[in-house]
Amino acid sequence: MPWGDGTGPWWGRGKGQGRGRGMGRGRGMGRGMGMGRGTGFATGPTGAVPTAALPQVNAEKCVGCGECAKACPFGAIEIRDGKATVNPVLCRGCRVCASTCPTGAIS
Repeated sequence: MPWGDGTGPWWGRGKGQGRGRGMGRGRGMGRGMGMGRGTGFATGPTGAVPTAALPQVNAEKCVGCGECAKACPFGAIEIRDGKATVNPVLCRGCRVCASTCPTGAIS
């Protein structure tokens, strides 16, 4: 059949072409494959990263060397007033900073 099996002259008329309903809605086009809504990251009810995933800086142990800030792949750590601070908006909870801290101030 030249019109109903995907071999016709118009894209979108055959099977598996979505039939104009939008991304991932048609037959064989990613249904249930993570397309559509969602952020791809576990977030809280307000869309923020859960605070349990964020590293905590012990200000008493922190010497402000900046090794954690250099190691952070997301640029989420700054040295302010001689102490490391974590920006919760940029932090993804990878904990690279905790493994590179020479004094163990980040947990």
